[in-house]
Amino acid sequence: MATRGLASHFGLILGVDPSESMLKEAGAQTKCGNIQYRQCWAESLPFVQAGTVDLVIACQAAHWFDPDLVWKEMTRIVRPGGTVAFWNWGNYIVVGHAHANRALRKFSSEDLASYWPQPGKAIWDDRMRPVECRDSSDWTDHTRLESDPSGTPHALRTVENIRMQISDTLGGLEALLRTWSSVHEWRRAHPHCASVKEGGAGDIVDNLMQDMIEREEDWWRITMSGGNWREIKLELETRSILLMARRA
Repeated sequence: MATRGLASHFGLILGVDPSESMLKEAGAQTKCGNIQYRQCWAESLPFVQAGTVDLVIACQAAHWFDPDLVWKEMTRIVRPGGTVAFWNWGNYIVVGHAHANRALRKFSSEDLASYWPQPGKAIWDDRMRPVECRDSSDWTDHTRLESDPSGTPHALRTVENIRMQISDTLGGLEALLRTWSSVHEWRRAHPHCASVKEGGAGDIVDNLMQDMIEREEDWWRITMSGGNWREIKLELETRSILLMARRA
């Protein structure tokens, strides 16, 4: 999606990912003629000439990078004055629903604790600091823009336009949770636990959704009166961290 969003601003866009299936999905959704996809890791881009790249952007990916190797490669390929931007988001909050949020936090930090891939989760928990650019000789304008709706003491809302807010439904939230890598790992570890949609008794996401609905009186009332809980509207907000540096 980020690749397609840049297509009208640059002459050539290169989208890279180590996953063949992800690249196939991206290619199937891409109609722009100036986008090319390559299967590779961000730390090694041998097909890119030195000093030719204006912008490198990674969305929801930088927590998987080897910091030393990726910044060495960024220093090689980015032209003087070019920019690198790493943007990650997560830790979803359902605005105005404290009971549901307690269940959601438990789901993420306890129920799925052993299923989060590492070291990516640890880097995210450390607020992306391990992948910040620490090279002051080749890079300048080091910038961190952070927004956090959690209310924790270190929470920042320094730049309003990077706040991640989404109007969605409970059904949309359920679908979003099912994209989490930790949920995929849990399902691989529990192949006998089919979801309700699959005709099973329910999996870890089904259990969370039921718990959230039972905790929120207005949601429970709608469900008990015959309403479809998946159609219940809500507002989501998430922590957002944008790291940037400019090639000297």
